[in-house]
Amino acid sequence: MQPADIVMINQLLALYCHIVDAAQWDRFDELFLPDAELDYTQAGADVVYHGITEIQDFFRSANHPSAHHCVNIYAAERDGIVRVTSKFFSPYTRESHDPKRWKGGDYFDIVEDTPYGWRFRSRICVARWQFTAGGQSEDVRRRTW
Repeated sequence: MQPADIVMINQLLALYCHIVDAAQWDRFDELFLPDAELDYTQAGADVVYHGITEIQDFFRSANHPSAHHCVNIYAAERDGIVRVTSKFFSPYTRESHDPKRWKGGDYFDIVEDTPYGWRFRSRICVARWQFTAGGQSEDVRRRTW
């Protein structure tokens, strides 16, 4: 992997946040390979999704936070596979969010370089913590998994 690849992988993760925040589901081909796998079961999803259509359907129906933030991005290649580990944190502060809260955790990705740029082969999301706004008992307000 060259330094430019690391920059473009960081761009992929940033673009993911912007596309999801804008609900631009028709742009998921800019993020995912056609046969990509999305596993959010450790963050509340019921099943693992396969292919862009299933992934789009999941995102269309999900309870999205007010914004997605992806940080601490680390990409490494081993045995020809590029793995990316990063952290996320998201505020749930819209009028429709009850309770108001912050949620965070980890992404574990496998990405591939294509003629059209880097894309997700697989994405795993693991919820690690949540902090809920006041008005809740302490055991509900601070939560880790």
